[in-house]
Amino acid sequence: MSFYDELKRRNVFRVGVAYIVASWVFLQVADLVLEAINAPDWVLQALMMLVALGFIAALIIAWAYEMTPEGLKREQDADPNRVASTYTADKLNRITIGLVIAAVLIVAVDRLVPEEEMGSEPFSQQTTVQDQSLSDEKRALTPPDGDSTTAEKSVAVLPFVNMSSDPEQEFFSDGISEEILNVLTRIPNLKVAARTSSFQFKGQNLDIADIARQLKVNHILEGSVRKSGLQLRITAQLIEAETGYHLWSDTYDRKLEDVFAIQDEIAGAIAEELRTRLSDSEEEHTTSINIEAYELYLKGRALVATRREAELYEGIDLLKAALDIEPAYAPAMAHIALANMVLPWFSIREPAGVLRERAREWAARALAIEPNNPEALASMAIVLNEVDFNFDSALELLQRAVTANPGNVTANNFLGDIATRVADLETAMIYESRALELDPLGTVQLTDLANVYALRGDWPKVLELAQRALEIDPAFLSAYRHVLDATWALGDLDEFDKAEAATASVMGDPGTNRIWVESSVAHGDLEAAKEELELISELARNGKYAAVRVANAAVALEDFDTAGKMLLQAYAEKDGTWIFPLRIRLPEQAPDSQPWQEFWSKPGPARLAELRRKNGFYPHAPTFGGAAGEAP
Repeated sequence: MSFYDELKRRNVFRVGVAYIVASWVFLQVADLVLEAINAPDWVLQALMMLVALGFIAALIIAWAYEMTPEGLKREQDADPNRVASTYTADKLNRITIGLVIAAVLIVAVDRLVPEEEMGSEPFSQQTTVQDQSLSDEKRALTPPDGDSTTAEKSVAVLPFVNMSSDPEQEFFSDGISEEILNVLTRIPNLKVAARTSSFQFKGQNLDIADIARQLKVNHILEGSVRKSGLQLRITAQLIEAETGYHLWSDTYDRKLEDVFAIQDEIAGAIAEELRTRLSDSEEEHTTSINIEAYELYLKGRALVATRREAELYEGIDLLKAALDIEPAYAPAMAHIALANMVLPWFSIREPAGVLRERAREWAARALAIEPNNPEALASMAIVLNEVDFNFDSALELLQRAVTANPGNVTANNFLGDIATRVADLETAMIYESRALELDPLGTVQLTDLANVYALRGDWPKVLELAQRALEIDPAFLSAYRHVLDATWALGDLDEFDKAEAATASVMGDPGTNRIWVESSVAHGDLEAAKEELELISELARNGKYAAVRVANAAVALEDFDTAGKMLLQAYAEKDGTWIFPLRIRLPEQAPDSQPWQEFWSKPGPARLAELRRKNGFYPHAPTFGGAAGEAP
């Protein structure tokens, strides 16, 4: 008898097949259980190694032993006739068939039943019955002026749950969610809730209908991401908020480098489900890049979004590291431009003019590769507006950004900002409101809309929006400044003092000295205000403080000579952050101040004054208790 025939007689082949099928079923069940208990990835890998070693042992045992009706016997001790071998073969056949059926069932369940997010209850598995009485806290976060639902096609992308055992991969699952969101914003006629708002619900077990009501959308996309080595599993499901019905779901098991194609596939599937099509001109795809560079980009972009000094600088470093690997990746360039552009609003570490020129350089590089990148267009527009005083070109760039990316929050927000600077309050209201509609829980959007109300003199509305921003982020400095401005204009000294103390307690506020000047004015101590103003003026003259901040403090003290001198210094330093017109408004504020008039005679400020007059802007800034604003 040949060796091959002997292997068949001893059922070695049957044992091998049965062992392989049984091992596959065992590992699939183990994978599910280990995910549920959040076991480290190495546990499953160790089990796979043990199973592989066991295969060799099983073949050896199958060769050396025979299963008989009397039990397991050594081969040489078994009856030499074929009855025992036939008995063993029949038993192995039945076991193998049973295991194959189990394997088929596991595959069917895995592919046909939507995967639940283990470790945290999925939003979609909770009740979808709406609670008609919102709590006071939820009601405060609900955007004003509008129905809780909308007839237009709309969707919010909730942060995908990180199913990996490594908590450090949290940024990766967040990044996947945000990239899908960015692809969706390019779909015409589809309203997409912004990241800032949708990510407010990260880690919260809330009712889908309640989330949709707060975000003012009628669909929710949720999912999970599991990254293990070079393997990736992404599960996504689209839910109709009103009914809780799952319109679509799918699971993607791919290699890590396929992550970019998966993002496009998910967005395309949602577009199909919502009966929306990408037009030829809008049909774009996510750029595939080196995965290490992509992870650095995701981390850097998230840090830039915080709008805090330290995080902005750290984000720039990570984005540059991504570009060291992928030198032509335009989104990383655009976010470096964005970070440098916003830094003068949140930091005095470097001169505003230096930062804005840096933003110009990076925005130009990004636009050379992606001409409609919204972050790059917005950054370049602010540079044109605040450094070059080229208001028309800045407006054109932002209109182009909104046309190419109608659902992009940055584009709408910055177009509203540009309109605010030239005192076109009607246009500013339209686009700042649209930005808040897209990002109803965004603190930046709340305070930027508050800017428009401040210029209209509606200080109670300013307070309302600022308080809503602080409920979302109690450390958001811009919101405290709005509370200070509102209580100053309303003459509410007690609330002003509370806001001043809260602002001073927040770390890293570069404008605290300016607040002290205003505080002294509010308390009627003009001598103390003058001393403080002289102190920060000296710091500014020596390059240790922002001249624009001194100018704003000087206007509060109605010292227009000092304000004019500081503005001339800012003009020379290419610091255009003075353009927001709460206090620095028009030449008519101080017709007898030579420095003030000299500043407004410069080409950029003179052109800006013309635009503000054309838009009927009220020239006088609010005084303490004066509640000035838009002309009655």
